[in-house]
Amino acid sequence: MNVPWLTVVLAVPLGASLLLQVVPRSATGAIKALTVGATLLTAVIVAVLVAAMSGTHLSPGPLGFHYEEQHSWIPAIGASYHLGLDGISAWILALNAAVFLLGAVLISRRGTDRLKLFCGLLLLTETMTAGVLLSLDLLLFYLFWEGMLIPLYFILANYGNENRGRATVKFMIYTVAGSLLMLVSIIALQYASGRGSFDITALLGGQMSRTPVVIPWVNISTFSPEQWAFLGFAAAFAIKIPMVPFHTWLPDLYVSAPVPVLVFFAGLVSKLGAYGFIRFGLTLFPDAVNTFKWLFAALAVLSIIYGALMALSETDLKRIVAYSSISHLGFIALGIFTLTTNGVNGAVIQIVNHGIIITALFIIVGVVEQRTGTRDIRELAGLEKRMPWLYAFFLVATLAGLGMPGMNSFVGEFSIMLGAFQLYPVYAVLAGVGVVLACWYMLRLHQGLMHDPPQPRTEGVRDISVRQGLVLLPLTALMVLLGVFPRPIGDVARPSVQQSVAVANGSLVATAVTIPAVTSQAGAP
Repeated sequence: MNVPWLTVVLAVPLGASLLLQVVPRSATGAIKALTVGATLLTAVIVAVLVAAMSGTHLSPGPLGFHYEEQHSWIPAIGASYHLGLDGISAWILALNAAVFLLGAVLISRRGTDRLKLFCGLLLLTETMTAGVLLSLDLLLFYLFWEGMLIPLYFILANYGNENRGRATVKFMIYTVAGSLLMLVSIIALQYASGRGSFDITALLGGQMSRTPVVIPWVNISTFSPEQWAFLGFAAAFAIKIPMVPFHTWLPDLYVSAPVPVLVFFAGLVSKLGAYGFIRFGLTLFPDAVNTFKWLFAALAVLSIIYGALMALSETDLKRIVAYSSISHLGFIALGIFTLTTNGVNGAVIQIVNHGIIITALFIIVGVVEQRTGTRDIRELAGLEKRMPWLYAFFLVATLAGLGMPGMNSFVGEFSIMLGAFQLYPVYAVLAGVGVVLACWYMLRLHQGLMHDPPQPRTEGVRDISVRQGLVLLPLTALMVLLGVFPRPIGDVARPSVQQSVAVANGSLVATAVTIPAVTSQAGAP
């Protein structure tokens, strides 16, 4: 079927967002139905694409893709409309579709102020995040990367608690500063390549000059142009993950944002920096990434331990989960900078696993706050008898969050630690310390909420609703299923990971590949 399926994935939520503008504000049922329907249709299309990947062939070149679409866009500057889906982006795209569907389901018709605006912005955000995951042209990628900030700004600034304004401005300043550095690097990369293209397949192998750039008044004056360009990309991606010390925007933002926003923001948006490192950092800057891998691996280990210690020190439920997220995202970053197949494949697996776990945890925190009116763990205890269904779901999420064997996070963390040991055993040992600390803060959180003597605020609270239970059920089921059977993610990602790692390590010649303009390349479902 000659159908541009990747464009359809972008068009469905975008079209629904535009269609919402003609729906009256008072028609809350129609607004909710259109939002859920668009996100559900997108999820179904992505699921079919991922399921059909085993029957498709990779396109030629160092970076093979199962599905590709390429058209001329701005030929005067070498920009093209080039989309692609491979084993690295496939499951992350599936995670993207899933978290936005959950976010749409969790929206309350009566409880969400300005429902029409919220739903329109949610659908627009899904379009932009999917574009980030599918773009193979650097200029197109940058436009989606920056375009994502527009709906996010209005969502974060208009929905949440009284501190949302300050937290949103902080997030925007961090992100825009990193994005500006990346834009400079994109322009420099296109200019230095001499190939007149922003396409990643054309830029592979076009190494920038290795001659050091001498700046007399700057100490780090011996970096080559390639190293400077890599650092520009790395700044944008490290802020988005975020890695310590670029993390300070995250706790404030997570505390101020409502649960439906956190479902897709924590579940997917914070993973886009990790994806950017894998897709562009490892392939376009092989010399630079090998030069700086020790530094970024060290920052990843610092993030693991710092995030865990901060989670132990906090009493606010949202802050505990936020800092635990920083710690687990540190594992993902560590896996990437091992530059090994085990490490990077583990990072891809962990991106999906962490998205599932963090989404469930924030939904649970939201339920507890809604029922009790507080997030202070010192005022919450004894919920086991009053909320038995929540207790069951929270127990599974706790075990997954601490990396229990048989749960989904164990698979990714174990693979990452194997890669870290291949890089340098000390990194694996220090990451192991983070695992121990994760057991500490997750069990402390679970015991503090469920098993300690009851507090006045927990008297008379009711259990989760059927709708909330139906949202948590597939998440907890996936935590168990992917823990005992992780092959669907690992096997799909591994071939693409091996190619990217080979390019990064110089064992695969990264020659430029010209792909003809097509509507849909490789098999489509």
